[in-house]
Amino acid sequence: MDDPFVSCPYDPAHRVPRSRIQGHIVKCQVKHPELAICPYNATHRLPHSEMTHHVKNCPSRAAMFPETPPTKIVAKLTSPTPILQREYLPETDPNHEIWDD
Repeated sequence: MDDPFVSCPYDPAHRVPRSRIQGHIVKCQVKHPELAICPYNATHRLPHSEMTHHVKNCPSRAAMFPETPPTKIVAKLTSPTPILQREYLPETDPNHEIWDD
């Protein structure tokens, strides 16, 4: 099972639940030097010198842009056929009276 706690990118001693890391980063970034933000996942913060390498290998990028494109789905579009009122009148009406005309 995945670790429910992750390390803060600004201070690795800060261990935060994965669900609260975004809020922690916002508070922690005020006290620490500026880090570059990954365009694929805002919780990925790295020094500017390492960001180019990270962007090329970011796991969130792989999830967003898979190497193999999805298979092309081809469907035949048809227009709906109109239903005439006499086609949906109940069978209990022997005269098929239409009062809307």
